[in-house]
Amino acid sequence: MKRLLLIATAAALVALAACTSAPPPAPTVAPQGDERYLVDPRTGYSAPDNPKLDRRFDELWRTIQAGQGASVRGELANLRVKNPNYLPLQLAEAAIAMQEKDYAAARTAIERVQQQQNYLAAEIYEAEAAVRTGDVRRGFDFYSHLTGDLPDVTKERVAELRQRYFNELVASGQLQQALVIDPGARDVRMTLVQRLLSQRNWDEARSVLEPLVNSEADRADVQEALAEIEVGRGQFEQAIVRYERLARREHDPRYARRLDEIKQQWTARNMPPQYLRAAESEVITRGDLAVLLYWKVASIRFAQNVGTPPIAVDLGEVTGREEIIRAIALGILQVDPVTRRVGPSAPVTASALTRYAARVLSLRGAACARGAGDPSRILSACSVTDPSATLPPDSPISGRAAESVIDEIDRVLGQ
Repeated sequence: MKRLLLIATAAALVALAACTSAPPPAPTVAPQGDERYLVDPRTGYSAPDNPKLDRRFDELWRTIQAGQGASVRGELANLRVKNPNYLPLQLAEAAIAMQEKDYAAARTAIERVQQQQNYLAAEIYEAEAAVRTGDVRRGFDFYSHLTGDLPDVTKERVAELRQRYFNELVASGQLQQALVIDPGARDVRMTLVQRLLSQRNWDEARSVLEPLVNSEADRADVQEALAEIEVGRGQFEQAIVRYERLARREHDPRYARRLDEIKQQWTARNMPPQYLRAAESEVITRGDLAVLLYWKVASIRFAQNVGTPPIAVDLGEVTGREEIIRAIALGILQVDPVTRRVGPSAPVTASALTRYAARVLSLRGAACARGAGDPSRILSACSVTDPSATLPPDSPISGRAAESVIDEIDRVLGQ
């Protein structure tokens, strides 16, 4: 009886075992966020076929991808002891460490693998470890050196990091390096060109601009940059031609204003040495003022029926002698009737420049100067800057400051 009972119990247990299903495999979960860039540790790995180990690794890897890596860490360690040459097991441990943000442990595992075989998945993990510790530049450098047939997700990561690194370089002002990453970034290229122009680095600016000259030379900003490079190199005539074309085509007053400035620079560049010396002087003299007036004011340089000037005894070897004589003849500079001196070396002060400017306007027939009264009122009536209104009367005047006032005088007389 007992024997029959044991047989029945055994049969029931067998039947029950037959009806019990095997434990379900680990779920297949699509990793999210940065985790999706951790490729299968077997990617690019070559080893002898071991179907049983591969099947078990599939299950373990799905568990890791599902975010449950800690639950299989012990089994991975056991399998690694039994299969010390199966490197994906060690790389899977690195994946778990990165999920847990233990990047030191991840790097240790990755380095251990690379010492034996630096295959594709190990290189990808090395790059990911750098990115996840904030070193986007190093991570991108690792990724950009990968070769062979890359997984689609890795190509996606490379593109994403390229943009991130590019943005970091632009934000930090490293435009030259940013263009190495993305040579087609037009706005960045033009910004760098403008920076180089402001630094007067004409050759480098031309080099950076070259790709746009080859592909879209007729664009207004490219033509403008080329013109500015030509100005910097002293090629004024070529720059003037470009700006004239821009002013006609674009109808932008900015181009017309710049064209006038370049023409003035070109004119100044072709001025005689005495003019350049006077213009660059920090403290001009009466002789310098006569030179600037002669070469800047058309109605003085081309004045008709100029009378014979009174003789001045202090014009021996003075610089700008002919210009001073013209100023004396027109009554702008006056010879002392007693000493017969004009004082060409005497400095010009703010109050003196106000007087001379008013005298030029009156003597050369500016309508606004008629009946205006004292020098300051004449300058005000003619909309010419009064130097003595903003400077102490005895302040010395520089050549550039005098040029500015003289340009205004020439504008009034030319109307």
